Amino acid sequence: MEAYGYHSFREIEVKEIDWQRWQRLVNTVAEMFDAPAAFINQANTKGIEVLIASELPTTLYAPGEVSSIDSNVYCHQVVQRNEPLYVPDASSDKRWVNNPEYVEDNYISYLGMPINWPDGNTFGTLCVLSNIITHYPDTYLKVLNVIRDVINADLAHIYRESQLLTESYVDPMTGIYNRRGFEEMFIQNRNLARRLGRQVVLLSFDLDNFKPINDEWGHKVGDEVLTFFAGCLKTSCRNCDLVARWGGDEFLVLAHSETTQLVDSLLQRLDHALHANSSLPCIEYSVGILKVDSEQEGELTSYLPQVDARMYHHKRSKR
Repeated sequence: MEAYGYHSFREIEVKEIDWQRWQRLVNTVAEMFDAPAAFINQANTKGIEVLIASELPTTLYAPGEVSSIDSNVYCHQVVQRNEPLYVPDASSDKRWVNNPEYVEDNYISYLGMPINWPDGNTFGTLCVLSNIITHYPDTYLKVLNVIRDVINADLAHIYRESQLLTESYVDPMTGIYNRRGFEEMFIQNRNLARRLGRQVVLLSFDLDNFKPINDEWGHKVGDEVLTFFAGCLKTSCRNCDLVARWGGDEFLVLAHSETTQLVDSLLQRLDHALHANSSLPCIEYSVGILKVDSEQEGELTSYLPQVDARMYHHKRSKR
C-alpha cells in the first residue's frame, strides 16, 4: 500500500483551524454515541494519524499517535474508498482478524465518515469506536454526517482564506481572476501547497482561431466566446483551483493535482462543457501543462515561458 501524500497537520501547525471546536465536536460524538472513543484522523505521509481524540479514560489513542500504512485499521478502508464504513461487530467479519484496534484494544465496533478536501480528495476520517456490538439508528449516522460536514467546511476555509476576491483581482467581463489577482494568489497557493504537501500544476490555455471569430462574427460574439470559455473552465475546475483570464484569449489555471489523471479529468470536463455550446462558433483551444515545484521560491513569471512553450507546441502540432 502506498503512503498518503500529505504533510501532518500537527507538524505544520495549521492556524486556520479552530482546534478547540474540533475537540468539542469529538467529545460530543463520543458522548452522543455513548462510546469509549471518537477521533478526527488525518491520512498523511506517516499513515493514519490521530489529530483529535475524545477526552475519556477509555480512549486508547492520543493525538499524534499513528497507525502505519501497513496496519489493517478501519480508517484505511474509509480513506481508500472515500466512503463511510460501519462495522457493528468485527468478530463476525473476517476482514478484521488482524486489525490491532479489534484484536489488541477490543474496539469491536467502528463507524467512520471520510473527511474531504474541497477538491473531493480524502483528508482523513471522523470516527467512533466501541467495545460492544452496536446497532446505531439511521438518525445517529445522519448526525455524524452533519458533524463531518462542519469539519469539511473548516478545511474549505483554508482555501477561502488564501483566495479572497476583491474587485481589483477580478476580470470584469468573465468574472474570474485577472492577471493581478492570479499573480498574487499564485504565491499564496504555492506556499499553501508546500505546507500541506500537495502537488500543483500550471495550465496555460489559448483559444484557437479566435481572431477569425472576431473578424467574421464581430467583437460582441467574440466577447461571448471568451465569457463562455471562462465559465466552462471555471466549472471544470475544483473550488481549490485558481482560474484566470491572463489577457485577450489566454487563460491560466493553477490546479491542486496529485495525479496526471486529475488533470486529464479537468480537460475532459472542459471538452464536454464546450461541446454543449449550441449558439456560438465552435470553440477549440491549445493547452500547456507544467508541474510546479512548491518547494522552489520562483515567481509566476519564472514558470510562464515553460508552460507557454508547451502550449504553443500543442498549437503547432494541430496545424
